[in-house]
Formats: sequence, C-alpha cells, structure tokens
Amino acid sequence: MTEPTPPGVPAAETFSERLIRREAKRLAALDLSTSSPIGLENALARISEEVTAEAAEAKAKDAGGSTAK
Repeated sequence: MTEPTPPGVPAAETFSERLIRREAKRLAALDLSTSSPIGLENALARISEEVTAEAAEAKAKDAGGSTAK
C-alpha cells in the first residue's frame, strides 16, 4: 500500500518524489551488483547528487509557476 498524500501537497508532487526514489534505488542496485566498495560509494554519491539536483530543479519550477499567477 502506498503512503497517503499529506494535506496541502499536490498528488503529482508526491508521485514524482516516489518515482525519483524508485529510480535512485534502481540505479544503486545496478551499481551494487558490479562495483567494488569504493565504486559503490562513488555511484551512490553520484545518484544522490543527481536526485538532489532534479528535486531542486522541480522545486524551482514549482515556485516559479506558482508566483506567476
């Protein structure tokens, strides 16, 4: 069962967050199967940076779109 959407949070935002987490886990699992411990650490750092950048970009888009009204 999925987590309920908190009040005040658009369903699309919650859905996007779930997709980002799932993709990060998928990439980590892929790297885990073929990496050394150092390689895994580097892969996880890269994934974290990508997810953080995507989340910041999405948040900036949302902030820009909501103030344009």
